[in-house]
Amino acid sequence: MTRWTLAMAVAAALGGLIAAPALAQNAAAKPKPKTAESAPTVTVVVTNSRKTDLVELQAAESGSPSWKRVLGALKAGKQAPAKLPQGFNCRVDLHGTFANGESMEASDVDVCAQKTLNLTD
Repeated sequence: MTRWTLAMAVAAALGGLIAAPALAQNAAAKPKPKTAESAPTVTVVVTNSRKTDLVELQAAESGSPSWKRVLGALKAGKQAPAKLPQGFNCRVDLHGTFANGESMEASDVDVCAQKTLNLTD
């Protein structure tokens, strides 16, 4: 009987030691909010008025080298919403690439005042 009680006490003590770190690991594994997702954005309607399909539209806060894809493929003559970075002063630079190999650039676009972007030839 004494051996059984001692074995139970040791098992309980070990279980407590094993369970405590496991609980700590679970608490530490909680995902942290991503800062990029919490950055303010502005939704604008992009219209592809070019004769060729848009492959990708990228945006960066005006003057920043950090480009972010904001819109994927968009057929010629179609439109789609895009979430653009609002940035400090609502101004962004845009870079679009098209299926025919051409590209377009637009600098210092005020996306807070202009809620539509019309991509033209």
